[in-house]
Amino acid sequence: MDFQPKPQFVETDLKESCSADCSSCPTFPAPFRRIGDSSHCRFTQLTFAAGEGVTFPADRTVHILFILSGSLRLQHGADTVRLVTSKQCVCLGRNEQFVATAQDVETRIIVLSLIHRVEFCEQDIFDKISSLDSSIPAEAAPILSIHPAIEQLLVSFFAVQQLVDCNRYHRMKTTELFMMIKVLYTPTEHAYFFQSMVQPRDNFRAFVCNNYEKAQGVTELAALAGMSLSVFKRRFAEHFNDSVYHWMMRQKALKIYSDIRDGEDSTKALMNKYGFRHYTQFSRFCKNYLQATPAQLISSVRKK
Repeated sequence: MDFQPKPQFVETDLKESCSADCSSCPTFPAPFRRIGDSSHCRFTQLTFAAGEGVTFPADRTVHILFILSGSLRLQHGADTVRLVTSKQCVCLGRNEQFVATAQDVETRIIVLSLIHRVEFCEQDIFDKISSLDSSIPAEAAPILSIHPAIEQLLVSFFAVQQLVDCNRYHRMKTTELFMMIKVLYTPTEHAYFFQSMVQPRDNFRAFVCNNYEKAQGVTELAALAGMSLSVFKRRFAEHFNDSVYHWMMRQKALKIYSDIRDGEDSTKALMNKYGFRHYTQFSRFCKNYLQATPAQLISSVRKK
């Protein structure tokens, strides 16, 4: 049953026909009006039986899923599978397809769909993002626990049916949600959970650490950052005090060693995973960046 194709996720249509001029609204101050009008945001409530689910298409929308009860299996690509359980939330990045399948009799979720960044009080939530290094794990579907105050906000959203179809209500509640996220989670949790939304203008170091694995090389990483190769290299040297190529190779070496430390003892499997065609090339790489051959690294881990 889990292998049946899942229907594509579709947001609920809003039916508001309000013709009010919000430019001089006495209720909501200018920052909230300005920010709300610049953002597309929509809450959708879904309930699935076991085996049912939905497909989130690869487009420019970011989807944040809040699991209120039950659990979801997330499939991303051919191999990556994650289980998101009750009282957890997961951020699905833009331009990536995800298939979500319910694992329990009744799985209740609320989906927040975003296209533009959410700002409040004249500042972007990412404006003060912490300075990071590669200790922030790069994940396609980062997961956090739902804070009880946020769960209360989400549960109450659909309580007043007269407001559910109001576009401004969705914007207001999205702003309220992000204000809570700003104060209830740490900057490191912000960087981890919203890594697919972090852009070079927010924090160059965070962008590199969260996106270098998506690029085949320096030129492609510069393109992801929207910079010319020369500008990207200059910015990189300023932040990392290293060349882009050497840093990326060092990250690959650390991942190879991590795999060996976790029990991988097949040099062929490591070569296939990290794109080495010949053992001599792989051995030379390990000696350059890890100061030992693959066999020596495997042997040293076994002895511990």
